[in-house]
Amino acid sequence: MSRRKLYRIIIEAVAGSLLIFVLVLFLGFQVTGIQVEGNGFYSDDQIKNMVLDVPMAKNSILAGFIDTEKSTKDEAMIDSITISRINRNTLLLQVKEKQMIGYIEFQGQCVNFDRQGIVQIITEEPLENVPKIEGIDVKEAVQGERLSGINTTKLNTILSVGKMLEKMENKPDRLAFNDLNQLVMYYGNIEVRLGNDENMDEKINRLVGILPELTGMSGILHLENTTEDSEAVVFDNATQETEGADTEESSTVETAGEDTGEDQLEYSDGSDSADTRSEDP
Repeated sequence: MSRRKLYRIIIEAVAGSLLIFVLVLFLGFQVTGIQVEGNGFYSDDQIKNMVLDVPMAKNSILAGFIDTEKSTKDEAMIDSITISRINRNTLLLQVKEKQMIGYIEFQGQCVNFDRQGIVQIITEEPLENVPKIEGIDVKEAVQGERLSGINTTKLNTILSVGKMLEKMENKPDRLAFNDLNQLVMYYGNIEVRLGNDENMDEKINRLVGILPELTGMSGILHLENTTEDSEAVVFDNATQETEGADTEESSTVETAGEDTGEDQLEYSDGSDSADTRSEDP
């Protein structure tokens, strides 16, 4: 066999292999399904349109090379989007949205800000699962900039507590500063008094364990004096269910320790769980 003929066979073999590779790549890895996870503010279709509006998105292998950071740079609520393959024909878009600490009403709008106090988005209506902040005023709110004209101490308290609340699935409905400039949180009919900024980590940890025990109840949870050594906290129960009846009785709490409808939430050592028990008269 001549050298020239051998070269031709090799070239044809290589060309044939490349053709097979291209056919397998473009026909065998066509995208036929897309799953989206982690999005709350944006719909599935909005996420798909952000990052998959390019020809290479039709192939599950090439889609992994899409620059999602560039395509989402103008989206206020997107932190990142990663693209991966579930199988050769299905893509998974994992969305990480920016977390809002809360919002302040300013000039009839909702100013939503993150854990650095930076305004991420201004909306006409409150965002889902973003608590309202009351008792602080701002002079100016500009998207992309830090809140200005706000009391520094109050802002630091909100940001600190907001970071701690990120680990909780259930966010408070609202947070407010009382007449003593101490932070109070509201979960439905439950008022949570946090007192000053001391031992705030421990107070929030206790709150995480206690809240499930207060489902369907109303009253005041006192965490003002909670420390690492506290074995129990006081809950002023405003809903006293009458055994065997469908009605509820409200009692007014006057002094801690009296027979006033208070409940003691006692903790076992090293546990965040709580038992709700009525005090003996």
